Amino acid sequence: MSESAVEHVFDEFALAYRRGERPDVREYLERVPEGPEREALADLIDRFLVAVPAREPSEEEIVLLEARLEREPALLVLRRRRRLRREAVVDALVRALGLDPRKRDKVAGYYHQLETGLLDPEPVDRSVWEALAEVLRANVRALAARVPPPPAALAYRRAEQGFVLQARLGERPPSPAAEAGGLDEVDRLFTGAS
Repeated sequence: MSESAVEHVFDEFALAYRRGERPDVREYLERVPEGPEREALADLIDRFLVAVPAREPSEEEIVLLEARLEREPALLVLRRRRRLRREAVVDALVRALGLDPRKRDKVAGYYHQLETGLLDPEPVDRSVWEALAEVLRANVRALAARVPPPPAALAYRRAEQGFVLQARLGERPPSPAAEAGGLDEVDRLFTGAS
């Protein structure tokens, strides 16, 4: 790779940074072969970052750092920062998604799994992400993708009869569809199941 190619990659990094994006240094370094070229690019980026004024972190970055430090899922940290009870978020989801209020408990089960990192965020419907973004006023989809390793081998959820085993480490909890007996619109929204 030539010196001009290294400069081209650096220029792309610097432009992205100046546009207000948050370019991943590792991603740019990986675009250059290991060796002197990568070291030259690393040096250019390092000198650039020292010279430009530090940018204020976004709220999502603050939430991610807090979540990492507390070893808690980012959505949970965000909801607590907003001083919202989980019930308020669930009620807002039911209203925003136009769901039958009798399905509230099922929505609560799925939201609990999503918030605590027990539900795969990938198949969750876009309308759920939009409703959550409005309630929590943040890029919730990006935050949900960042789940810290579980702090214990077991996860519990609150239930009327006390605490119920939710899942063992590495295991997915039973879906609310399995507990409620049958798939419906709530299942489709949270799992993509039809």
